[in-house]
Amino acid sequence: MTRVLAVAALATLAGLGLPSPAVAQTDTTTLHATIKGWAERTWLLIADRGAADGGRLTDRGILIRFHEQIDAEYVLDNVSARFGLTDEYAWWQRSSGVRYWTGSVNHQDLISGFEVKAPVELGRGWTVAARFDKEDTPPINRNFVRIGFRKQWRSGPFIVFGGSLQSFKPEIDLTAGGGFKDPGGEARLTLTWLDAFNDAIYQGLVVYEGFADTAVDYEKQAFALRASVERRVGRHLRVEADGAVKIPSQIRAYRQVAPDSGFRQEEEFAFVGGLLEWAFSPQLSAGAFASWTRAVTDRTPLPQGEPEDDYRLVEETTRLGGYALWQLLPRWRIEAWVARERRPERRTFRSGAGEDVDYEDRSWLGQFAVLYRALSGFRADAAVEMDLRDVIRGDRQVPATESLGQHNTRLRLEVGWNFATSFQLAVGYRIDLDGDDHTDHGSFDGAHGRFVLHW
Repeated sequence: MTRVLAVAALATLAGLGLPSPAVAQTDTTTLHATIKGWAERTWLLIADRGAADGGRLTDRGILIRFHEQIDAEYVLDNVSARFGLTDEYAWWQRSSGVRYWTGSVNHQDLISGFEVKAPVELGRGWTVAARFDKEDTPPINRNFVRIGFRKQWRSGPFIVFGGSLQSFKPEIDLTAGGGFKDPGGEARLTLTWLDAFNDAIYQGLVVYEGFADTAVDYEKQAFALRASVERRVGRHLRVEADGAVKIPSQIRAYRQVAPDSGFRQEEEFAFVGGLLEWAFSPQLSAGAFASWTRAVTDRTPLPQGEPEDDYRLVEETTRLGGYALWQLLPRWRIEAWVARERRPERRTFRSGAGEDVDYEDRSWLGQFAVLYRALSGFRADAAVEMDLRDVIRGDRQVPATESLGQHNTRLRLEVGWNFATSFQLAVGYRIDLDGDDHTDHGSFDGAHGRFVLHW
């Protein structure tokens, strides 16, 4: 039955290839990929710590990749629901817009993300921009607002400064930096003071204990350096790189009515990613990408603290892969990517109060998609997606509803409409290809939807 549906879907898509004067040609300038979305999501793991399930003092760590509500198809559900390679690139080339994605992860729940970016020219090279990032997933509940100012000189240099606008005052961040931009690309370097007003709130104003049972003091302030570059080299090569490092920080978290009851926590965090892309022609490009993220949380109890708060947690994610993009016909595009992912996690309890964790899984992730696109009119996708994951050690030692060591494959079908170049809408249906034994809905493997609005 699955094969019949797949053939029928592809045949339907093929029938859409007939010439039509009412349908514009696809814009081949978007035949590129980018790591900017990955880099921004990774950055927000430290810039918006309060979005983590359990808040910024959660014992799940900084990367929070595992959760009791996550099942073995969760990673693949994210692949299906989020934007594809060229759609992601197109979003990051626009200065303003709104976009939303959502996907089913079980019979009851959706995961979703929502982004808004809106710049305004102030004159004389000055720009102010507001940005809102929202994400609802089992590990993250994010509502993050930022505002930033930029001064650009015609000769290329620019400066930036701004901050986050949090209702929880101790988590407000401040950022300043600069860089250089010309027609060939941009490079920037910024310094962010994380939780900049934390000590002013808890130590200066002294929050009433009725409002805040727990107080947090920084014994080593939290600063993070971030650098990024995007550059075209010659006619064919394009390079992207993005990375950040958090200068090791230390906090003291304690109950205000019992200052020796709580813990100290030292943190380290760093990530780096890169992309190399070669354009063989305006219709064909290929590239390679790599990323590495590492976080260390070292927690020790205060004199009257709990022995469970005496551990060291090391989280790491590495991904290496490649992709190819082919504008097969004016309105037909092929996107394909594959990546090798490695996710070790180690938690060591020095006091013996908890069970140590020594976990690692590895996966082959990938997607092969056939896209029908036009600047205006009907759009459709058909894609085969996979997450072939094996647990190398420590099966069931990290939070999850089931063992994560499963091989998952599916066929994703999607239809939608491009309303000129300002609004895009798509909905999708997924067909199981791996024979799940935990569902009573036959080959149905979930649904998803997306829209993009820009001006």
